Amino acid sequence: MTMMNRKHAIISILTCLLLLSSLLSCAPSPSRVGYGALKKQQPTVTIAVLEKQIHILINHERRNRGLSRLALDDTLNAIARKHSRDMAKRNYFAHLSPEGRDFMFRYKQAGYSCGIRVNSTVHLGAENIALNNLYDSITTVNGIVYHEWNSQEKIAETTVEGWMKSTGHRKNILTPHWQHEGIGVFIAPDDKVYITQNFC
Repeated sequence: MTMMNRKHAIISILTCLLLLSSLLSCAPSPSRVGYGALKKQQPTVTIAVLEKQIHILINHERRNRGLSRLALDDTLNAIARKHSRDMAKRNYFAHLSPEGRDFMFRYKQAGYSCGIRVNSTVHLGAENIALNNLYDSITTVNGIVYHEWNSQEKIAETTVEGWMKSTGHRKNILTPHWQHEGIGVFIAPDDKVYITQNFC
């Protein structure tokens, strides 16, 4: 290689390095990408308000299909809350308790009687359950843990969306003869959100 060619080669390499350096200086630092979003504060979740938001969304689904709205029932709310709390405290997620007791046992235990006659059939109630979370994901930056928190509204929306995508849960929500419902939420120490919905 001649001296002139070597000089041109060095100049070309330096030009490329300068261009690369310029491009890198314009790019965001990997450690800073999304850093502001990661630092989001945990939103406040008020259980009574979350329950009401779910109730409103349920009636929205019914109204869209020409069905009557459900009234919130204080006793059904208490039954639903108790089941959500029991699932969280004893670490299970099911309609049946570890002792094999179903929602009808819980109704009876609370002194609640449900009996809706449709032709020759008497309907004794129904139950939906859901397991949600206070956050979608966790990211660690330099050993510090950041949560992608869900808003109270998102928890309500994803709960009802999940029920509406499930054949059995959807059927309960859109059953024409139900008149009342109870919504019970319990937030576990591990940030899981247990939700029970009872019908009559």
